[in-house]
Amino acid sequence: MSTLGAYLSRGVTFGYLTIGVGAAIGYFVVHRLWIWPFFLSPLRSIPGPPLGHPIFGQSLVIVRSESGIPQREWVKQYGSVVRIMGPVGIERLIFMKPDALHHILVKHWLEYPRPSFLRHILGLVTGYGLLTVTGDEHRQMRKAINPAFSIPNLMAQTDMFYDSIDGLVKIIHCAIAKEKNSEDGKVLLMYEWMSKVTLDIICQTAFGYKADSLHDPHNELAEAYEQLLDLQSGPNLAKIAIIMSLPGAAKVVGSKWAYDHRHWFTKIKFVIAFNEGAVSDLIDSMYRIKRVSSDILRQKMEDSVVVVSDIEAKRDIMSLLVRSRKAELNKDKTVYAMSDRAMIDQVLTFLGAGHETTATGLSWVQTLWLLANDQESQKRLRQEVASVFADNPRPDYRSLKDLQWLDCVILSRVTSMESLRLLPPVPLTVRATTKDDYVDGILVPKGTLLTIPIRIVNTWKVIWGEDAEEFNPKRWIKLPKDYHPVFSMLSFLAGPHACIGKTMAIIEMKTVLA
Repeated sequence: MSTLGAYLSRGVTFGYLTIGVGAAIGYFVVHRLWIWPFFLSPLRSIPGPPLGHPIFGQSLVIVRSESGIPQREWVKQYGSVVRIMGPVGIERLIFMKPDALHHILVKHWLEYPRPSFLRHILGLVTGYGLLTVTGDEHRQMRKAINPAFSIPNLMAQTDMFYDSIDGLVKIIHCAIAKEKNSEDGKVLLMYEWMSKVTLDIICQTAFGYKADSLHDPHNELAEAYEQLLDLQSGPNLAKIAIIMSLPGAAKVVGSKWAYDHRHWFTKIKFVIAFNEGAVSDLIDSMYRIKRVSSDILRQKMEDSVVVVSDIEAKRDIMSLLVRSRKAELNKDKTVYAMSDRAMIDQVLTFLGAGHETTATGLSWVQTLWLLANDQESQKRLRQEVASVFADNPRPDYRSLKDLQWLDCVILSRVTSMESLRLLPPVPLTVRATTKDDYVDGILVPKGTLLTIPIRIVNTWKVIWGEDAEEFNPKRWIKLPKDYHPVFSMLSFLAGPHACIGKTMAIIEMKTVLA
């Protein structure tokens, strides 16, 4: 009898424990999804769209829409500070004013890092290099890389662009010539060709590596990037963010084990929720890109052993970095120097950022589209560049820099791009608060996500006027009175995490478009 009583007692105790755990979980869910956002959050009085779906908030609307467009409409409706509810009660804020953006991106940048899920996503695709590190490591790494992006070095690299550009022009001419009525032209998928030419250019100028994806579609690097680009969509990126938020997921997805067993991931549909094979393709692409990156660095290390004159030395960015690292360590073994792992990550960063944000980010394709719909600007631009190319079929950096209308279409005199203003390659990014802080007079709790509204700022009618969402290169000749030289145009961000390759990207775009 006593044994039966003890058994029943344990059963009752376990039952109470189950009820207690269930009640605690239930309270947490109710508190997170309903009590906190409606009644307790210090942000509850900030204007914004309805909280939306009880679990997903407004995230479904964001994922299913063109990037940045829902946020832009909310800013129009609710003003310069907007509260948006994300999944599972996670609050996001948008700040539009220059002072607030300066506070987040420049003055207190260390206290507003990228959230871990974003660092893991960037780390997977672009390595854990300049885009993902922060603090002292970021300062030292940027200081080491800066000389490679100096104007003299970029001027020396401009001629490297033209072999790839000439190859693309010949391909387009041949495609048109093959048409029965060649005068009517031919419809070409320029997204694909822009992706190839930008990959070839970044490989040549950054690493001295000849990908030649324009003519060799089976190049390993070209194949890997094409496979990677096929996975890009709003829903897929949202799912990647969910996966990379899981503890340990970043290490697993980027490991040799995952590559060797990548076929297993085609069967875990309840985890990946992708199209069949997508995660396997992601793992395969990134492993091959990393393998090529390692080969590039190894070749650069071998080249650095050979003593050559300044004239004979290779001028690609990675060669400059390897030689610089070697010279610094020869002078002082205690100075900061990037490890081989960090150098490989820089290869990935240059490939991902240098290629993706120009071609995949659609800036050039969109520039061509915008010009195609603005015949006046197109005609004026053609007249301007024709005279330069008549004298020199390969204009140098200074010749391109002095073209005023090309500046208006691609680059203004204050380095702001009309096409990139309207359609930035990265429409928005995210920061996370690491402590309670006041921004624009508002108490922002620790853990709040801040959407950095790149596309929204770039097309804010408060600054740019009623035609802010229209393509108008003339606006750069006479800037609006409220224009801010840093925070009215955020395509290259601002502060310590501003794009280090900004000048290189701009001159590359100008060269291709011209």
